[in-house]
Amino acid sequence: MAPNPELPTSIDNTCAQIPYAPALFERSEGGKRTTDQDAADMYSWLSFIALNWPVNPLTCAPDTTQSILTNPNSPTWMSYISPGDVFKMVGKPDPWCGGQVTLTGGQAGAPLRGLSAMQQREIAHLPLAVRQIAQAHPEVKLYLAHDSKSEELLESSPTLLTSGPDRLKSILQSTDLPIVDQNGRFARFSIAMNKDEYELINNNTLYTKAGQAKYGPVTFPESDEAKQIMGAMEVKAAWKVLGKGDNPAHFFTQKALVYNGRSGKPSPDGLVTVGLIGLHILHKSEGQNFWAWSTFEQVDNNTTSFFNSNCPVPTPNPHNHCLVNKPTADANAMELDPDGKPLQFPTQIQLNSYIVPTNPGYDTAFQHLLANTPWAYYKLISTQWNSGATGLVPQFMASSVQETFVAQYTKTGRVLDGCVACHQGAEDSAGETTEFSFLLHAKY
Repeated sequence: MAPNPELPTSIDNTCAQIPYAPALFERSEGGKRTTDQDAADMYSWLSFIALNWPVNPLTCAPDTTQSILTNPNSPTWMSYISPGDVFKMVGKPDPWCGGQVTLTGGQAGAPLRGLSAMQQREIAHLPLAVRQIAQAHPEVKLYLAHDSKSEELLESSPTLLTSGPDRLKSILQSTDLPIVDQNGRFARFSIAMNKDEYELINNNTLYTKAGQAKYGPVTFPESDEAKQIMGAMEVKAAWKVLGKGDNPAHFFTQKALVYNGRSGKPSPDGLVTVGLIGLHILHKSEGQNFWAWSTFEQVDNNTTSFFNSNCPVPTPNPHNHCLVNKPTADANAMELDPDGKPLQFPTQIQLNSYIVPTNPGYDTAFQHLLANTPWAYYKLISTQWNSGATGLVPQFMASSVQETFVAQYTKTGRVLDGCVACHQGAEDSAGETTEFSFLLHAKY
């Protein structure tokens, strides 16, 4: 039997289009159309390529005159808007793709649009000390504050840890802990939403508590190929500061300004080069009432970046040093001393044995197609999706660098190691259901 479905033999500008749904890759068997895990994983890999396709800096849409093979440094998903630029302390969300910004004073000139306008708006939202550094370094376009996956959510809704449902509190407690690489540096995290999700929030005033209360339960737009609707998407990224033992050619890299979101203070060595270590893609895709979930990781995560096979376990061991998938620092731990010296033990991370990558053969094939780019050093962990007759598959799925400490079971025995299981029951600030998105927490 031929590969199911057949793999592409090359990458061209048709790959800039995000697939609408896993069902696009169904096959015929016994006279019936069937969508299986191969189809779902093909959908994930092509989504990964499309999201990382070079962006048009003026429109924030994929630039089909460019190629991911020759310009791997400006992926489209990085033009998506962050929750912090939507859910503000006061006021409306920033315009999509930055709108227009007119600089004054010594920076006066032609109005800025697109990514340049987005950058200026993001700089304006930064804490004062961080903003001053960003203004002095316009070549830096990535600002990373969060050292845990759930930190941004807890900043906007701190009471969730005390008054939220037990199941949600368990998840938030385990994802509000830093992971520490072998050089002693904390991983950093960012989140962004696509235009369809942004427009639902913006057009219905869902960025305010009053707007959420008036709207009621939130149903996000679903992809529809016939109507050319992409549907809501969220992209969650994990990054590491590159240092000793890291090969920058094996990472998608960015110059970044690292600061501490809880204090608003710059890191002692705030201007760094970071590499992408994880990309988690959520998509309200056609026919997927549980959404479709794609998880990618950088190939060195569990061999060198976050693992030392010769790590000696000390006695006593109050900080879980050398223990696999155990936190070595708490949520309030300091990463560096004033001189930039790391203060915390590295986290030993391995993908849990019950989370099995579903299609290593596809990884090999797509890595070959992406040869000589940093994207060749990423792999798909799996795609969690609703297969129809057999329901949600696979049962277990997680990113080793984004859900490192999530417990396998709750006290009642409910399985948590799966995207849908963790996100089920998400609510907004008004207590209304938001399908599977934790982002709708208004600040006013």
